[in-house]
Amino acid sequence: MGLPGTIDSTVYAGLRDVLDRHPAVTSVGYEPDSISKEFVRATVAPARIEPPTGSESPVIEVEWRFRGNTEYYRIHYADPNTGFNCGWHRDTDHPDLGSVHFQYEPRNTEDAGHVRWEFEKSAPTEILWTALERLFETEIPRYTSEDT
Repeated sequence: MGLPGTIDSTVYAGLRDVLDRHPAVTSVGYEPDSISKEFVRATVAPARIEPPTGSESPVIEVEWRFRGNTEYYRIHYADPNTGFNCGWHRDTDHPDLGSVHFQYEPRNTEDAGHVRWEFEKSAPTEILWTALERLFETEIPRYTSEDT
């Protein structure tokens, strides 16, 4: 983690609320703790993921920072059972893709990729909810099916 900029506690409270309400999530907390909120971490129930993932709980980590009028964020999913991880990042790592990109590392392969991305919404909570819908409905099945 470690995006540039400052944290807004009200934004983090909203992000935590979105994660708390998602049906795949079993627990949510601030890391490293509720005083020093660097990012929000959610634990996902492996039994609530399609296709099945394994016995260990995947995690979603969300970091949101503000520097001037610019927002930087990372919404990142990692599954210890398959090695699959992916996320939506607004940072300066891939300027050729624009300000937001989706990056992924498919299960048990070295075929990582990056794709330009845009969210229709602009509020952090709306972006996170959209990313979660896309993660569980499209991206996990696409990149973790046995055919991949």
